[in-house]
Amino acid sequence: MTFKEQEQADIDNVFFKTDEFAEDVIIGGKSVPIINDDDALQGKSDVYAMGLAEGEQLLFIKEKDLNRLPLPGEQMTVGDKQWYIRHAINNSGIYEIRIGRDRAF
Repeated sequence: MTFKEQEQADIDNVFFKTDEFAEDVIIGGKSVPIINDDDALQGKSDVYAMGLAEGEQLLFIKEKDLNRLPLPGEQMTVGDKQWYIRHAINNSGIYEIRIGRDRAF
């Protein structure tokens, strides 16, 4: 098994297991396992440091669970709430997506 194959196996079988780190959430009408890491926002947002980013969340979602990487400013339905994409990157097959309740990004 190559490193990339092992990495993908770990993503699927360890990090995104709902009895370990992940939780199933409805995104755009589809149930997907996500990792919500609000603590990591402290190091990623200047707005957070100023105390203005209440309601922001940082989500990790497998690339294959979304059709594409969302763009800043787009809306995303997570659970029963509408969020706006603030920032999104693809990090080795895992989307790291920062969302907020308002349109600022």
